[in-house]
Amino acid sequence: MKAMITGASGFLGRHFLQYLSKLDCELYTLGRKRVDQYQHYYLEGKTNKDSIKEAITKIKPNYIFHLAGNVVTQNVFNSFSTNAFFAAQILQSLTENNLDSSTKVVIIGTAAEYGLINTSNLPVSESHSTMPITLYGKSKLAQTEIAISWQKYSKKLSVLRPFNIIGPGMPSHLALGNFMNQISSIKENGIMKTGNLDTARDFIDVRDAVKIIWHLADNENAYGEIINLCSGKSIKVIKMIEKMIEISKKDIKIQTSNHLKRTNDMKDHYGDNQKLMGLLNGYDFISWEESIINMSQSYA
Repeated sequence: MKAMITGASGFLGRHFLQYLSKLDCELYTLGRKRVDQYQHYYLEGKTNKDSIKEAITKIKPNYIFHLAGNVVTQNVFNSFSTNAFFAAQILQSLTENNLDSSTKVVIIGTAAEYGLINTSNLPVSESHSTMPITLYGKSKLAQTEIAISWQKYSKKLSVLRPFNIIGPGMPSHLALGNFMNQISSIKENGIMKTGNLDTARDFIDVRDAVKIIWHLADNENAYGEIINLCSGKSIKVIKMIEKMIEISKKDIKIQTSNHLKRTNDMKDHYGDNQKLMGLLNGYDFISWEESIINMSQSYA
C-alpha cells in the first residue's frame, strides 16, 4: 500500500505522516521541502507538470493526500499555483498514468471557501453558497471545482473543508499558534497582545483530523462529496486563551491591540457536520480543553 502526501512539511502534513507511519503503508512525499526519513520527490517549481508526473509514474500510489496550501501569500499567481493548479496537475497525471479509477484521492480545501457567514445561516453546511472574500478562499474554491469536475467520472475522490485545526506545532500566523508562542516566550509575567477576543470558532484537534482524513479515503460513500471537517460547535477564543494562561501558571495580562484586529471578522462561525458524522457513523471528538493541554505540554 503506497501513499503520496503533498504539504507534508506543514502543520497538518507532519501530524498526518506521523499517523500513517504507524500503519502498514509506504510513504512518499512530494513538494519543495523534504521531510526527514521519508522518500521524497522534489517539486521543481510550484506546479511543474513533469515533476508531478514523474513522481506519480514511479510511485503508482494507492492513495494521494493533497494537503498542500499557501495561506499567507497575497500574490495571485502564487496562490492559485499552489492552491488550485497543483491539484489540477496531480489529477491530470493520474489520468495520463491510467490510475484515475484506482487511486484514492483526498483533497484538502478550507472553510474560507464559504466566505462571510451571517449568524442566521449557522451552522454553515456544504450546500451553502460559496462567496470567498480572501485570496486563499478563492484559490481553494477553484481547487474544489477542479477536483469535483474531475471526480464526476466516478473517481475515488473526496474534498474536505477543515474549519480550525489545532494542535502542537501550529504556525504563528494562526491565532492560537501565535498566542501559544507569546505565552511560551514570557518567563514569569508579561503582556500578551491579541486582536478581536469576542469571537467564537469551530475547532478540531489535529489528532481527530488525521484519523478522519484516513478513514474517509476508504469510504466509498465519501467519493464525489464536499465534506466539512469540523466539530459542529463554536468555542469562544477568550476561553481558550484563559485556559492557556492557566496551564502556564504565569502572570500574564491580555492586551487588545487595534492594529491586530481583523476587518470583516465574523463574531461566530461553526460548521454543520451532519454529513461527516453520517459517513463516520458517529465520532467522539477530543475536547478543546484536552487540545489546549496537549499543545501546552509540547511547549513545556
